[in-house]
Formats: sequence, C-alpha cells, structure tokens
Amino acid sequence: MGEKVPGWLERLLLPKLSSLEGELKAFRGEGQGEFKSIHSEIRRLDTRIDALEKRLDLTERVTSLEARVEALQAGKA
Repeated sequence: MGEKVPGWLERLLLPKLSSLEGELKAFRGEGQGEFKSIHSEIRRLDTRIDALEKRLDLTERVTSLEARVEALQAGKA
C-alpha cells in the first residue's frame, strides 16, 4: 500500500497544492481581519449600551425625585 506518487503527477499537483495553500492562508487572514472588525464593533456597541443604561438610570432617578418634590409641595400648599 505504500505506493509512491509518480513523479509527473507530483510535478503536476504540487504547484496547484501550493497555490491552494496560499489562497487558504490569504482567506484565513481576511477572515481574521473581519472577525477583529466585528469584535471591535460589538465592543463599541456594548460601550454605547452601557452609557445608555446609565442615562436611563439617571433619568429614572430624576423622575422619581421630581415626583417626590411635587408631593412635598402639594402637602405644604
């Protein structure tokens, strides 16, 4: 079973395999670049969501304080 590949077939296939290997490496590099881009975009969105959550919390607290002030003012009137 340990038959050797004929020389002519090896000479025919090796350049094609080398070419495919180069293309696969290039594709892998492009894919990694895209994943890095997507990852940075997700981090940016996460940062924005965190900022919005903080604003929402602040808005809720201000609304609550306004309601308390109004209640106190209504009690004095």
